[in-house]
Amino acid sequence: MIPYLPSIQTLRAFEAAARHLSYSRAAHELSLTHSAISHHISRLEKDLGGRKLFVREGQGMLLTDVGQVLVMEVRQGLCLLTRAIENVCRQSDKVAIKRRLAVSVLSSLGSRWLVPRLYRFQNHHPEVDIAIHTTSTLATLDRRDGTDIAIRYGAGQWQGLKSVPLVKSFIFPVCSPDFLLHTRIEQPEDLIKAPLLRNPRQKWQSWFLAAGLDVSEPAYGSVYDDAGLLLQAAISGQGIALARDILAADDIESGRLVRLFNINVEEEADFGWFLVWREPLKCNRADFEAFRTWLEHEMSLSAKSPQV
Repeated sequence: MIPYLPSIQTLRAFEAAARHLSYSRAAHELSLTHSAISHHISRLEKDLGGRKLFVREGQGMLLTDVGQVLVMEVRQGLCLLTRAIENVCRQSDKVAIKRRLAVSVLSSLGSRWLVPRLYRFQNHHPEVDIAIHTTSTLATLDRRDGTDIAIRYGAGQWQGLKSVPLVKSFIFPVCSPDFLLHTRIEQPEDLIKAPLLRNPRQKWQSWFLAAGLDVSEPAYGSVYDDAGLLLQAAISGQGIALARDILAADDIESGRLVRLFNINVEEEADFGWFLVWREPLKCNRADFEAFRTWLEHEMSLSAKSPQV
């Protein structure tokens, strides 16, 4: 165990550098110099016993395995600290009664899309505490699992539950800019000989057919059963991933991923993202309606993003 905790400034510098994969962009965001970011990272690596957090690859840099693990924990910690400070700042002489809305969500959607946008809802509704529960299965929403509502991908028909469609989902191939720079990918046929990353629930076959390729489902290549990890593997240059538009939107906009070809495919005609709940609601209905309205708006913005 390290003799003392790294400073908040050091942890913020590391999180920003990991998010941008760039010391310069992290420095700009935090109003620091490039050398200050470098110093923070070097100090953190020293505190970790010399373990490297970043490696250079071409003109860019990537997180090491240690860095990928650490950044997830640091983000959670900073989020908790931010919430604690905000709660104290919002307290008045008279303790306010807070309301709580517990949301069940897939880990991939939660980490790559919902959490980065959630501050916009809470800025408008500081009286509502949002509790995020990540799970790969549909929450029962019957008081036993502690959740009020859920965001799920599927056909929108769950027995005993109500649902409303949020947005259709499309898939297309993506890879890192550095991978594309060093790999000849000019037409869909070039993907056949390229390293393809796989997800058991997200088959390549439908996209191959839409692209006019008469080839079978890939039998080789790294497999990730979580869509978020799949995209992270593509960002780190491991190969080409088949991405859902909503999940990849921020990575494409930031330049961490590039889209290959203008061929959109719906995975299944009736499938999409849904907001799911059980009547009668356990939570405050006004809070539910506010969150629903905000969620529909944010999803529509992401679906219309010109970068996706």
